[in-house]
Amino acid sequence: MMVMDVSKYARRELLQLGERPATRAPLPKMENIINLGAGDPDFNQPRIVMEKIVEAMEKGYTHYMFEGLPEFKRAVAEYYSKYGVKIDPDTQVIPTSGGGPAIFHILAALINPGDEVIIFDPAYQGYLNPIRYFGGVIVRAKMKKDEKGYFRPDIENLKNVITEKTKLLIICNPDNPTGCVFNEEELNRIAELSKKHDFLILSDEIYNEFIWGDRNHIAIMGLEGMMERTIVAMSFSKMFAWTGCRLGYIIASPEMANLISRVPLGISPAPVPFQYAGAYLLREGWEFNKMMRREYEKRIDYCVKRLNEIPGIRCVYPEATFYLFPEISETKLNSVEYAKRLMAEEGVRVVAGSTFGSMGEGHIRLALVVPMEKLVEAMDRIEKFHKKIMK
Repeated sequence: MMVMDVSKYARRELLQLGERPATRAPLPKMENIINLGAGDPDFNQPRIVMEKIVEAMEKGYTHYMFEGLPEFKRAVAEYYSKYGVKIDPDTQVIPTSGGGPAIFHILAALINPGDEVIIFDPAYQGYLNPIRYFGGVIVRAKMKKDEKGYFRPDIENLKNVITEKTKLLIICNPDNPTGCVFNEEELNRIAELSKKHDFLILSDEIYNEFIWGDRNHIAIMGLEGMMERTIVAMSFSKMFAWTGCRLGYIIASPEMANLISRVPLGISPAPVPFQYAGAYLLREGWEFNKMMRREYEKRIDYCVKRLNEIPGIRCVYPEATFYLFPEISETKLNSVEYAKRLMAEEGVRVVAGSTFGSMGEGHIRLALVVPMEKLVEAMDRIEKFHKKIMK
């Protein structure tokens, strides 16, 4: 059968996007792979969540709900108020089918060809292709390492890349892949730049419930004058291990939310029964989230200690998230070569740091989303790999 060349029918921006992100590429056909690539939590939902979805369907929540389930939007507003931000659920909350669609939805409303979008370097690679798809221009603002080895937003670097074409800055706070939590000073300085140069902030806050130690999450939307300039993207994927269920939301000013809602992305933003169950989780699901937190902290404690005992690796304890971003530059391998060889020789999948930008070179990202026994085996395999390459 002749294979049709469909490229002539395609939107040209789609053809320019290249391959899918590294974390979404299919695994090679090998036995006993330990996948520390994609950030897909390994926890299954408690039965009560499934019961709530069924309950919603039995109650007749199976019809069009163009603006989203009011109860879900109220639960979102109640939840976000803990950051000192008062939200009108009727006019400021847009349900979505996850964090990725939320970001795509926001960019679809804002980006014209030629508009500049600033993202930090390193940064989550999932922002790149949606920006390109809408003809936006990606501008990178380099992060810097502090004296302890933590990546932090470099405000001077950010200042230097702002131009009259800058429309949007995307921040991931807490940050994937670096694990840093933006502090109050950093957020205030970013907010001042936003107001001075008249650009918007897309604040991706999906890891806000996984912050360690004495750090805390500060909502940039709650800073003076930032309600109108900030659009928040949130997701249940990490907070409640809903990567397959697909539920998230956008928070914006009433005027901005109205604009975003005009993007023609379909009739219902997310399955209504999932919104019904999501409202329950935001009010009653925190024991499940706390269980995940406890498990992640155990995994982080163990893996940071193990990695720092291996010659050729230096790993700071993340301020947040369930990712580690250790430095492997002493191995003399670049991050792509390191990741390929670790997979081929030891069957452990990690993500090359250069995937997240040039500043990520010399690092790898590990997602601690497998049970402890598998992490023990993964650390053993990484140690074995290092004994070979560090000779």
